[in-house]
Amino acid sequence: MNFLNLGLGELLGLLGAVSAGVVALYLLDRTKRHQIVSTMRFWIAAGSRTDLKHRKRIQQPWSLLLQLLSLALLLIAIAGPQFGVFDGPGSDHVVVLDTSAWMGAITAQGTLLDQSKANALAYLRTLPRRDRVMLVRADALATPATAFELDRGIVQNAIQQSQAGASGLNLTLALDFAQRAQSLQSARPGEIVFIGAGRVKEEEVNLRVSPTNLRVISSTAPVENVGLRKVALRRSTTAPESWDIFVVVHNYGTKTRAVDLALQYAQSPAGTRRITLGAGKEEEAAFSYKEKTGGFLEARLNVRDSFPQDDRAVVEVPSQTALRAIVYSSDPQALRSLFTTNPVMETEFRAPSAYDPAAKADLIVLDRFAPPSPPRTPAIWVEPPATGSPIPVRSVLTNVALERWSPDSTLGAGIYTRDVTLDSTEVFSPAAGDITVAVAGGGPVIVAREGAVKQLVIGFNPGRGSMKYELATPLLIANALRWMTPGTYRRWELQAGTVGSTIVPVEKSTTAAEVRVLDDSNQALPFTVENGLLRFFEGTPGTVRVQIGDRELVYSMTLPDLGDAAWKVPSRAATGIPKTSLAGSTTTDVWPWLAIAGALGLLADWILFGRTRAVRVGAGKSASLGIPWRKAS
Repeated sequence: MNFLNLGLGELLGLLGAVSAGVVALYLLDRTKRHQIVSTMRFWIAAGSRTDLKHRKRIQQPWSLLLQLLSLALLLIAIAGPQFGVFDGPGSDHVVVLDTSAWMGAITAQGTLLDQSKANALAYLRTLPRRDRVMLVRADALATPATAFELDRGIVQNAIQQSQAGASGLNLTLALDFAQRAQSLQSARPGEIVFIGAGRVKEEEVNLRVSPTNLRVISSTAPVENVGLRKVALRRSTTAPESWDIFVVVHNYGTKTRAVDLALQYAQSPAGTRRITLGAGKEEEAAFSYKEKTGGFLEARLNVRDSFPQDDRAVVEVPSQTALRAIVYSSDPQALRSLFTTNPVMETEFRAPSAYDPAAKADLIVLDRFAPPSPPRTPAIWVEPPATGSPIPVRSVLTNVALERWSPDSTLGAGIYTRDVTLDSTEVFSPAAGDITVAVAGGGPVIVAREGAVKQLVIGFNPGRGSMKYELATPLLIANALRWMTPGTYRRWELQAGTVGSTIVPVEKSTTAAEVRVLDDSNQALPFTVENGLLRFFEGTPGTVRVQIGDRELVYSMTLPDLGDAAWKVPSRAATGIPKTSLAGSTTTDVWPWLAIAGALGLLADWILFGRTRAVRVGAGKSASLGIPWRKAS
């Protein structure tokens, strides 16, 4: 037996004090004695008070015994007695429910998560009512669904509302969270119970560090699955109009499977391949597809298995739009090789007399020509006339050596040619804020100006003289196009990957200031850049864009992140649902019955003993008032 409200010593002390008081009242008589005499003549005056006397014996022992017994029953009821086998105060348990993507696999009884929910509810029924329970949903993150609760209904509702996510299981994080919750919020830690399939990454299969109070209730339904792991696209380095496509397929099951892989681009067939995979193996299939317009690339596995969510992946492919340029020149032959051989440009040559300031173009090139009205689009000025140059011409030099470039600017990046003699060049007088790209003869010969319309002014013709054969010439034009229209040389890499943590290899010199990671709503995502690796996390399906300079990577994170193998449960961990309560049998409260018995005892004492005296006192008062009494017949 156990007392919830009072200790045994406290109960005995209180019971002794109350019993002593009741007995003292029975021994102490404060009333006057009644005596029947023939006359009051020989008695002293009634005003003198008689002395108090203690009774030498108890005249109503049965009344005293009944009162003591009733009061004892009431005090014991107040103490809150319970019968059963006890192990002190209740314990605090943490139930870690696996809600990773793998738990959505279909079995004969529903899904793996349905089986785990049933196991979790069965485990709750084995716990004593005094124990508290916290539910933690575990996938890539450990998310507490409840606090430590005594109310089983709250925990049961949280279990029923749990859904399988899209990310993989991080078992180490989930167990660490459960241990911290018990150490910070529990005075008596109970068990940490992991309920689920336990499908984890390869590095967590042999998890060595685990809690000593761990219990594992596994969902072990057989699951055979072949799914897509990744679909990647990038522009071909040999054919800019083509996409190189790579598809990775993984066999998660225990049997060798042969599957058909089919690609569609804009609902048109783009390639097929039959792949045979051994148990637990992974294969990559490569395709090449020529397409300049945008559309959706779909990869599909023609297979029926337990996990259809990873049999299809879709990637949105942007269209490749060429840069439209118009060159106004009376001698276009010198500049033709610089603009027509670039695969990202569509170049049209016009005579200066056909100049149209409203012409639809992304870039205007003015060769030794100053138009009557300034261009409305970015422009490259080649040897502009002194009277119409956007940047004043200070002087004209001949046979002058090119001294230096400005490698700190985008326009001069990667250009280091110096020992070149220019046959003729203009030297400019730049204004504050202008960018000096190259210097010759002590003055700037290439100057860039930013603003609403970007302009680049070159004091010599890069297609003539010694500069015609220098590597610096095509680099200068490429840098100019990249500076004026940043998307011209943007390198696209597209992936349909899995939800969760993503690692992107970058150059070791890359800093966080050069990187932007944006989600579907164009909001920045947190990331880290360290030792040539960029890391970010996205826990829900969606699209993430990573921008690094002129390189843009688009991740369509729609595939579920499935673990590679099943976790090997430590031998010291308890397994299965316990057959009996972890803290003994269910207790029984008896205080209501004790309280009723005590109240009935006091009522019986009043009826049997107290009522007769009250009647006698009432009868005496009635007689003194002259009220006649008659014996009942």
